[in-house]
Amino acid sequence: MPIGIQRLFITTLLALLLGLVSAACTSSEEIAPLTTEVATETPEPTATSKPIPNRNVARSLGSVRGIVDHTNTSWPRKVAGVNGIVSIPSKPERIITASVGHDEMTLAIVPNERLIAVGEATKNKTYSNVANLVQGKAEVSRDPEVIIALAPDIVVTSPFFPVEVVQALQRVGIPVIQTELEQGIEGHINAILLMGYIYGEEERAFSFANEVQERYGALVEITSQKDPKPRVLALTQYSDTLWVAGGRSTEGGVIQAAGGLNAAENAGVTGNQTTSLEGVIAMTPDIIIIPQPIAFGAEDFRQRLLRHEALAELPAIKNGAVFIVESKHFTTLSFWNIRGAEDLAQMLWPDDFSEMPRESFSLAE
Repeated sequence: MPIGIQRLFITTLLALLLGLVSAACTSSEEIAPLTTEVATETPEPTATSKPIPNRNVARSLGSVRGIVDHTNTSWPRKVAGVNGIVSIPSKPERIITASVGHDEMTLAIVPNERLIAVGEATKNKTYSNVANLVQGKAEVSRDPEVIIALAPDIVVTSPFFPVEVVQALQRVGIPVIQTELEQGIEGHINAILLMGYIYGEEERAFSFANEVQERYGALVEITSQKDPKPRVLALTQYSDTLWVAGGRSTEGGVIQAAGGLNAAENAGVTGNQTTSLEGVIAMTPDIIIIPQPIAFGAEDFRQRLLRHEALAELPAIKNGAVFIVESKHFTTLSFWNIRGAEDLAQMLWPDDFSEMPRESFSLAE
């Protein structure tokens, strides 16, 4: 599987490893049990009352993590990335990110022509929410010579970008900023405002942050009041390995925003972890969602779950509540996770979400 596609599955370091070992699901009737154990007793779900978020973002850069001096809106300006403090000499007109999530963020903030090249995964509609916008762009790899030849003004990318490539770009004077993309609305808003500052598009960033906050707020205004909440398990299988998404995972954030109870988190799982067949049974999910591309055996996996005798008494299996969901809405680290939450909320609460979610978000002009 191409490296560019593997990068999509980064949610944590373990999620990166997941992408590296991804392969088509096996066609055998049985699901091999694994060695990883989870809690054998699952506590009863409890309703939590969370405050409904403000629909508007405060128009201030002072609280944006990563901005060194929020009072400086001229050039040069400095930001603190994962790779240290980086100086940006002038407004970047030629941008490269080499990261699907960063590409999705960038295209919401700057006009399309300023993103001059993208990675292979960003062009693939299976993995990217902006594939239709970038088909004509140059394709970039992690080869520093390829990037240098495109003469970018800046590279804004993930913490997983190779150190040696960062150093090679910096030696020829190209600023490289590695930023985290966090799951959850606060992380999304911070990333939008930080990247808006990096690109010199503060006004657009504030406007778009308000759009994202409004869309999220409208969703959780309804879902946060739901009680009881169904147990939802995000479950995938790659090769012979079962994975669940627990607390502080991207999929877990989507489940929570949609008004579900994350069955894996409730069983003590944090992040994306392997599990066993017995572990799945212990989590007693009411609904199982499969955020896995069809190309990686999602439908075959779903059918084997529904037919597996050992799972027959699980509420999700008894009720046929096993669904394949759009993986690029659940796993890509960007505001597109909100679309995944909207889709899941419509599944969980059809009477409250009878209208289809908006297909997309606005773009910079």
